[in-house]
Formats: sequence, C-alpha cells, structure tokens
Amino acid sequence: MFVKGENKGFCLLDLLIVIMIIGIIGVLVTPPIHSMIDGARLNEASGELVSGLQYARSLAVTHQRPFGVLTDTAGNWFRVFDYQYRNDPNPHHNETPPVDGYGVVLNPFDKKWYSVDFDTTQTYEGVSIDSVPGAGMISFYPDGHSSSSDSVFVLGYDGDNRTVSVDGATGRIKVN
Repeated sequence: MFVKGENKGFCLLDLLIVIMIIGIIGVLVTPPIHSMIDGARLNEASGELVSGLQYARSLAVTHQRPFGVLTDTAGNWFRVFDYQYRNDPNPHHNETPPVDGYGVVLNPFDKKWYSVDFDTTQTYEGVSIDSVPGAGMISFYPDGHSSSSDSVFVLGYDGDNRTVSVDGATGRIKVN
C-alpha cells in the first residue's frame, strides 16, 4: 500500500537532472584532461631522450671512451651507441657493455638495444623530433663533456615543444 510521504524511489525527472549535471561537468573537465595527457606524453618522450643522453654520458665516464646519441628527425628515432663501433655492422655482444650492429648499446633496464622510435612506441605516439644538433649526433667523452659548444634537441607534440639542451663543456643536460 502506498502511504503519502514514504516514497523511497527516484522519479524520471530526478534521474534526468543528475545525468544533465554529470554531462555539464564532463564537458567542462574534458579539455583540461586532454591537455594534461598531451603534456604528459611530451614530458615522457623528453624524459626518454634525457635518459638516453645521461646513459651515454655515464658510459663514457665509466668505460673511459666516447659514447653518443644518434638522432634522426626524418625517421623520428634516437639510439645510444658506442663510438668505437659506430660504423661496424657486426654485433659485439661479448663486449662491455654489449653492443649490437653499428654500436647500439644494450639498455640496462629493459634488456633491449637502446633504440627508441617515437613513431612505433605507443607511449610517444605523435611526438616528433623537430630539431637536433649538427648531423644529429652528440658524443660524450671520458671526462663527461660533450663538445666545445652546446647542443639542443627540440621535441614537439600538438603545437607544444620541449627543448633538451646539453652544455658542451660540462655535459650537463636540462629540459626547458
């Protein structure tokens, strides 16, 4: 039996009002979320490049010989390489550190050759390498420096950019 004042359900109008409020909130929140995701993608790609540069510098200091990073804007990739094997197509897996063809070194974290292609890595999809120093190669030397001048890499995504710069005299790396 229905008793007036003890209605415990929702009417259709209540449900429509709640759905409308959720829809309005969703419309207001969606653009900032997309912006955050885009910025995170570019930050992650920049962080990956910085990691590669830092690893090459660390290898140069540790092994007391040149190591470097080779970038290709057209192919949208970069690699960490051992300078002494950079022109050798043969792998040298028994060396320290192990190197594959053309001196690509082993990434100690994922145990794959340290070559990152932004076009085929889903995490970095849409990120582009827009500008690289000189011929796209930067080398680090046993004392940690990279060259006589500074080197600048520019990564882009959806109109936003990150600049990764390497101080030639010290090898210090920073992102702007």
